Amino acid sequence: MSLMTDDVKAEVRQFLDGLDKPVTVHVHPVAGNPASDAVEELWRDLGAMNPKVVVAVENQRPAPLAPETAEDLESAVTTFSVDGADTGIRYLGFPGGHEFGPMLQTLRDLSAGTPPELSPAARNYVSQLKQPLHLEVFVTPT
Repeated sequence: MSLMTDDVKAEVRQFLDGLDKPVTVHVHPVAGNPASDAVEELWRDLGAMNPKVVVAVENQRPAPLAPETAEDLESAVTTFSVDGADTGIRYLGFPGGHEFGPMLQTLRDLSAGTPPELSPAARNYVSQLKQPLHLEVFVTPT
């Protein structure tokens, strides 16, 4: 049984047809966690739709990145690499609902090698950074 309806699958398959080069999706599941199982199933479904979505299920759990705690990683963690290089992007938990569209766009952007779209003010701010910045993005309908 798939997590997506046939109509959603058709739309997603069409969207994934726009991928340029392979992106490896590293799924770090938590054994016996139903939400984690759903994350793995979703990525396997996406990988079956397009061979440029390479799904690697990893047995080793990633360490929390500050300010994360071990509790933040209680479900699956998904990371991405392109040409063997880690992108630094991670999803915690299930990317369903409102997170699904941005996650698919992230996959497409990584595949195309295009940087995220930033306003001129944001580009200027980023160019001024002298040390690494931990940035978290939350998606919510409110």
